[in-house]
Amino acid sequence: MNRLFGTGSKQPKPTLDSASANLEKRIGELDVQIQAKNIRLREHHEATKRMRGPALQRRREEALRVLASRKRLEEQRSRLEQQLEGMQSAQAMQDNLQGTMATVEAMRTANKTLKKQFGKIDLDRIERVQDEMRDLQALGDEINETLSMGYEIPGGEPDEAELDEELAALGDELYGESMLELEGGAADADKLPDFLQEDPSVNEPATTTTKVQEVAR
Repeated sequence: MNRLFGTGSKQPKPTLDSASANLEKRIGELDVQIQAKNIRLREHHEATKRMRGPALQRRREEALRVLASRKRLEEQRSRLEQQLEGMQSAQAMQDNLQGTMATVEAMRTANKTLKKQFGKIDLDRIERVQDEMRDLQALGDEINETLSMGYEIPGGEPDEAELDEELAALGDELYGESMLELEGGAADADKLPDFLQEDPSVNEPATTTTKVQEVAR
């Protein structure tokens, strides 16, 4: 059958975008025609100002025909504009529906991904990790507390009485040292200066002279 009659040409199905574009093109053409009719009417209006009698009547009849033609064009344009508004509304609904479908599809994909990711999470393991972290934190606190502890003084902390005894002992010790220094200073004062003391070598006998005299004898 296809060999005998052939196959029909497969034309793409019209879309809202293409149909809207065609309507806009048609409305634009009607606007041009309506503008031409307006120019023609202004020409008739200017001409009738200078005419009288039958010529004026003929010009007015011609102007009426132009006006009727313009009204038909305006009616066509109005219908096409209504169709265009309806198609634009349908296009907006279609765009909104496509956006909604895309949103739903994205949510489904995200839901699948979340389920897959949550399926890999082990709550028991998380709890164990948290317990280990708490234990480590407690151990760290204990170590810090141990390191910050002061060393105890043997015999306990000194009291006021012990402080008074220590100060009294220090006072006696300082007093004894000062007395020794004073006594030593007095003894040094009784001694003669070095340059006033006799030289021992002066009082010693001249042994060398005696020996010389003996030899001379």
